[in-house]
Amino acid sequence: MGLWEAFLNWLRSLFFKQEMELSLIGLQNAGKTSLVNVVATGGYSEDMIPTVGFNMRKVTKGNVTIKLWDLGGQPRFRSMWERYCRAVSAIVCVPFLFP
Repeated sequence: MGLWEAFLNWLRSLFFKQEMELSLIGLQNAGKTSLVNVVATGGYSEDMIPTVGFNMRKVTKGNVTIKLWDLGGQPRFRSMWERYCRAVSAIVCVPFLFP
């Protein structure tokens, strides 16, 4: 890569960098944490434990940084969803799918 291309890439990174926050909601065992892991690592694991409260993970892909809020789906945590869904870029509802 030449000096000119490196300069153009640096200049593009200044103007085209995006940051966003997503809240993932859904009932317990819907697959929210699995979805976060697939987005972050590209891998899937069946050995998951239920999310207690919430998990936050930052994922950077190219010029895009996504902050993922994985919210617990048990009834006692659903009242907290409103707090973590304010001022986010998008709310992703993960439906419960039966195998």
